[in-house]
Amino acid sequence: MLDLHLQNLLVVVDQRKMALPWQEASSLMIVSKAPLGEVVGKRLDSIVGAAVGIPSTAKSQTNDCGYKLLMVKRSGRSSYMANAFVFPGGIIEPSDFSSQWWKAFEKVGASRESLISQLCEVKGPRPPMIKAPNTVERFGLDRDHCLPADIAFRIAAIRETFEETGILLVTAVAKTQPTSASFVKQDSLHLNLSQWRKMLRKDPKNFVQLCLESKVCPDVWGLYEWWDWLTPTSVGHRRYDTMFYLCCLDKQPSDVVLNRSEVITLKWGTPLSFLDDFSCSKIFLAPPQVYELSRLMNLMTYQDLFKFASERRDKGVERWMPVLCTTADPDGGMLSLMPGDDMYPQEPDLHGNGSSKDLSATLSELKTQVKNQHHVELQGMLSRVFCNIKPPCGQLQPLTYRNPKPAVQSYL
Repeated sequence: MLDLHLQNLLVVVDQRKMALPWQEASSLMIVSKAPLGEVVGKRLDSIVGAAVGIPSTAKSQTNDCGYKLLMVKRSGRSSYMANAFVFPGGIIEPSDFSSQWWKAFEKVGASRESLISQLCEVKGPRPPMIKAPNTVERFGLDRDHCLPADIAFRIAAIRETFEETGILLVTAVAKTQPTSASFVKQDSLHLNLSQWRKMLRKDPKNFVQLCLESKVCPDVWGLYEWWDWLTPTSVGHRRYDTMFYLCCLDKQPSDVVLNRSEVITLKWGTPLSFLDDFSCSKIFLAPPQVYELSRLMNLMTYQDLFKFASERRDKGVERWMPVLCTTADPDGGMLSLMPGDDMYPQEPDLHGNGSSKDLSATLSELKTQVKNQHHVELQGMLSRVFCNIKPPCGQLQPLTYRNPKPAVQSYL
């Protein structure tokens, strides 16, 4: 009878795993202050340029950007987004929801009630992955003993970032107000962090043990909810519902050590410098990364970005699933449509049961035919964002990248 019960339980778990054709994931956009000497040097260049009469339109936006982001290049052997530059992150694990985490938070002085009040009581829209996380259903977790998704997904982003880059975002003191994220150096906890990373790759449950033994907890307060992206139905054989978070570091970590099995190199750069490299085919970026970098071009200083992210923290996010469609361009062209675009379907096919959409107009024709535009234009391996609508949830309107000219607002 016991064996039959276990078989039935496994069947239920398998059915839950098949409930949705995607997995949940977390991704972390790590922002660091640019080195002071670099910022001062660039500002001096701008001053000198103005003094000798170089027109402002000829200056690169990079010259005035006071922060850098971390992106990592996925391995060519990766089954998803091989060779692409992405923000660190990965799949949500059942252990990210473990009730053991309450003990780790309590050790640093953070009560369950304070955490829920600070991170879970968001006034704005909540996407499905937050309201009813599929990971809980897939693995048959007990909802009554699980962490709220707002906390679990932040833990996952921190765990995956540590596994991929060695950057460990933890704190020994509970936080009560918006702050930059805390990270530890290799020798500050008197632990062999390289060994811990190996243990995490074998079993993600080891992360909570690391924190309990070290009397620290994941710095969930330093992660600000940014946006929720669902992989389009027509992209590859794997799909992910990914919550993007943003964290700000007062100083760029110096002891980054890559997990070569997942990512093969890293790069710190400004939003515009990444888009410049992408336009020259030096790197490959997927449309969500292009979109988010285009959003960030609105904010030129570290202080402005931190202020925006912290003040927007309770305005919520929506889940966006881009809808891909081909255009009539003879040399090939596609649009990745976003909600709010006049061409975006009223009821998008989330499960991929329908056929792809073909448009009878070219990309240039659509610019004059469509009033409300919110899409990524794809030609070959390159893509640019076009948006003339106001984004929801107090988010930034992306700028349209124009090479070699500076980025300008897209008023189509």
